[in-house]
Amino acid sequence: MPKHNPTTALPQLTRATIAILASGFLLLCASGTSQAAIQEEIPDDSFLSPWTYSTIILVLMLVGLVIYKKRRAAREWVDVAESVKTPERTARSENAQPATSRGPVEPTTAGERRAPATERRASSNERRAPIIEGSQVWERPKPVEVETSVYGAYRIDQEVGKLVLGKPHRMDVMASRAPDDRRAIEASLVKALESWDNDSDARRHAREALEEYGFVARQSATMLMGRDAWERSSAARTLGQIGSPSSLIFLIEALHDSDSVVRNQAVGSLGALKMPAAIGALLDIARRHSDIPAALLSETLSACSVESLGYLDASSEPASFADGRSSAEPPELGAFLAFEDLPEGSEDEALTESLSRLASSDEHERAQAISELASRRVQRSVTALCTVALSDPYSGVRSAAVSGLGSIDHESGFATILVALADVSREVRAAAARTLSGLSFDRADAYVRVMETADPDTLQNVARACIKTGIVAQAINRLASEDRHQAYEAFSLLSLLAKGNETQPILEAIQNHKDEEVRLCAIRVLNVAAQPDLAPILRDFASGEGLTDNVRTAILEVLYKLDQDQPVFDLGSSDNGAVSLHNSL
Repeated sequence: MPKHNPTTALPQLTRATIAILASGFLLLCASGTSQAAIQEEIPDDSFLSPWTYSTIILVLMLVGLVIYKKRRAAREWVDVAESVKTPERTARSENAQPATSRGPVEPTTAGERRAPATERRASSNERRAPIIEGSQVWERPKPVEVETSVYGAYRIDQEVGKLVLGKPHRMDVMASRAPDDRRAIEASLVKALESWDNDSDARRHAREALEEYGFVARQSATMLMGRDAWERSSAARTLGQIGSPSSLIFLIEALHDSDSVVRNQAVGSLGALKMPAAIGALLDIARRHSDIPAALLSETLSACSVESLGYLDASSEPASFADGRSSAEPPELGAFLAFEDLPEGSEDEALTESLSRLASSDEHERAQAISELASRRVQRSVTALCTVALSDPYSGVRSAAVSGLGSIDHESGFATILVALADVSREVRAAAARTLSGLSFDRADAYVRVMETADPDTLQNVARACIKTGIVAQAINRLASEDRHQAYEAFSLLSLLAKGNETQPILEAIQNHKDEEVRLCAIRVLNVAAQPDLAPILRDFASGEGLTDNVRTAILEVLYKLDQDQPVFDLGSSDNGAVSLHNSL
């Protein structure tokens, strides 16, 4: 870039002007001499004189000088215009000096002269000052070109495979910001989530990676701010596939989307999350939008109410076996904790009046009576609420009765709450799920109480409700859990199933579960509470193929116990005659 110095530009221009004028004067003199020589040959009446030629030449020279100065000034203005990109703030911070009056010109180290600060500021504002020597020129940054792919889908799939298995992997590959790489990483992680070959730990690693590397956040933003309904519904479906708890609030917000397709997809994704916290929002959106399919809403409410079973982890304190046995050993289920019985409450006249109002034909009056019963923690209230929760024809009254049992919070209502989890009304199921999540007593001991005290019909209803709602499916996976309380609770529930003669889930776990420890624990459940009619089925299992030696040995032990408990034959009154042996003499 050319350098401009205001202290030297003026003398150079003056010298150039003097040189031009001197040249013009010499040319004028030479022209006068030549014209004098020619004058003798020109007639006296000619209209051109020597001075006329000189004047014309002088005017032409002046015009040329003016043109030259204008062109030079234009070039200087172009240079200044190109240099105005330099911020004025930089020039001021480097050269500004405090001055209250116009002072003398200060010399610089290079022998140049610099104008006072006030003149420099004025010239800078008017953008007439040349560029300061040595100042930095800012240029407009060029946009960074992002590569569409850096590592490729094959390399990314390898690193994702290492990540989900908990092995060391390349962080730079997983953190690539190239668009194609980002899509490949997300697709591989979602594929790992949906693969049946991966265990729960691998799925957890994949879900955590989707959260850590921003895919959940990006899909959540797209679901709420996407340009069209297809894009938003696709993001909602992806969040359902990921199943991250952090996407719950975003899916609840998507329930209020203006497009019905997005709303329905958000409902389905909430069902995939299986979080009871979504029940309230689902019930509210069902009242606001009648176009949501009833089957979809019912399935989602059931999933959020029961199949997530988050309340199974909400026990107050983990219990351990009293004798120090490991979770794999069958506990003595008959020795459960003795619960405190509630007072009968037969002397309470207000309670008697509330009980009589339960027979009213007005559902609102019955609901009010239920509210009064829930405030009295006596056994008569629990018995009445259990009856209403199971038999009242109106779902609103049944759900109020279930909520009333939760307010009393006693173990005697536990069986009714479990049965209500499989009610035909989603309102009752939601109330049962909320109630079950708020109970304060230990559920493992409560299962044992139900198993020991309930009549056969109630026991079978409870067992079927637990199977239908998905509690049993999760309990089976927790049989071999390292958490001893979870293992004991699962063992208690499956023992309830065995005593209620609902053993199909247990038999399927013995035959098909991929974890051998779970299969052994399921066999030990039958060893504690199996019915004799299971012997033929267990013999078929023992004689079949695909069983390990440990599983086959455990089945044979159960068969031996069943054979010992069952009498070999039963003699009737007509069988009292003499019995002869074939080899008798």
